[in-house]
Amino acid sequence: MKKNFAKYVVFCLTILMCLTYTVLAFAANEKWQKAEGVYTWSESGQYNNGTLYVRLLEEDLVLFDFKAMRGSEAENSAFDFNTAGVFLAENNKGEAEFEVNKKIVTISFVLDGKKIKVTQKGEMPVNVSGTYEFLEKSYDGTEAAATAILEGLTPAKTSLNAANRPYNLVYANDSVGGWFYNVLAIHTPSKKTFARFLVAADMSAVYRVDGKPQLIYGSAKNMLKTQYAPLLEKSEVIDVNSDGKEDTKNAKQSNVEDQSTISAVVSLGPKDYDIKVGEKSKLVVSIPGNLKYKLTDLKSSDKNKVSVDANGNLEAKGEGDAFISGKLVVDDASVDFSVAVNAYVPKLESTNLPAHLEIGKKLPLEAYIVGVEGNVPTKWSSKDTKIAVIEKGFVVGKADGVVEIVGQSGELQNTWKLAVGKAKLLQEGKAAEDDDDDDDDFMLGLVVLAAPLLLIGGGAYWWFAGRKKS
Repeated sequence: MKKNFAKYVVFCLTILMCLTYTVLAFAANEKWQKAEGVYTWSESGQYNNGTLYVRLLEEDLVLFDFKAMRGSEAENSAFDFNTAGVFLAENNKGEAEFEVNKKIVTISFVLDGKKIKVTQKGEMPVNVSGTYEFLEKSYDGTEAAATAILEGLTPAKTSLNAANRPYNLVYANDSVGGWFYNVLAIHTPSKKTFARFLVAADMSAVYRVDGKPQLIYGSAKNMLKTQYAPLLEKSEVIDVNSDGKEDTKNAKQSNVEDQSTISAVVSLGPKDYDIKVGEKSKLVVSIPGNLKYKLTDLKSSDKNKVSVDANGNLEAKGEGDAFISGKLVVDDASVDFSVAVNAYVPKLESTNLPAHLEIGKKLPLEAYIVGVEGNVPTKWSSKDTKIAVIEKGFVVGKADGVVEIVGQSGELQNTWKLAVGKAKLLQEGKAAEDDDDDDDDFMLGLVVLAAPLLLIGGGAYWWFAGRKKS
């Protein structure tokens, strides 16, 4: 009986200790989770400054990333230093230990509200000791942080375990889509890569991509809403279409705007914004690293113009614009979208007609077909050569008047008005307005003429009527 009671007491104490540890761990997690962000060194100046970034990872591990600059005003020079790693959080404290030039360096962290006190023991190119004050949540990570974060994740997800030691984490020079650091895990003795990771620039997500891309930490939400690409050089920024290719489409040929931008690094839109009636196209998604995605809730604002199926295939059925809407889903994140598509019937259009031309002056003639890139060879003619003539791709004004200029390319033909000299072109709807104005002038004239007659006739009637009664 006493033995059973003792076992029961030991069991209860074990449970109590586990619960206490869990509560304390949760409290530590909550403190460091709320503390996530960028902190600036309180002694920062023009030649000596620094920042510290902290982020809670898994199992009470906290990522830290120091960016520091040290220099001399007298020498007018400075150098940059960066180091990153992880430490185990214990309530509001933590300590990281690592080697620098084969010597042990220890950095202690104490969280105190909106401040973090840092103490360094051991030598590094820069002493990062001091008080750091909270600045903001946003963060652009470093290469050092991109490799350090992997050490803070579960080895079961990363394969950074004893079986693969010793290994090196190497940052590949090229970023992926301006959003991900490309990190390789290389087994040192064999020099073979056993894992590859994509680490988000703001440390919000980590993907393992040496096999089927898999989100092993964080969320894809920031990728779908970021307003800029942190790892993309300004010189590399170009306008792109939904295929991720440089956009060289002539703007005059499309009746819809490019609405393919989901974020600064993700785009979604039709492969062709202008689709010939009777032909097909599809929705195309561009995501850094070619990560897997799904399109759901797809629908068209006008199925009689452009239809869309569950796979994002488009078909132009009738002339006009239609909006294709739906939801883009990437792992745990999603965003609604709507893009316009133009279904067109090929038509010959001119870049500079209708127009007005002075006598003796000439105007270049150019034409394009709606939905076809670039200008097309066109045969031109004038319906009245006394007013204007065609000479080597130009129309030349000869006399006052309005003439019709005819253009033909293949089977397509169109006609435009050209006013020469003193003649003027009537704007669309102008003739109808002029007719209305003429009617108004006519009615006003009738009123002006009729008013005196009515007054005189009314006066005479009243006078005769008065005399009769007398």
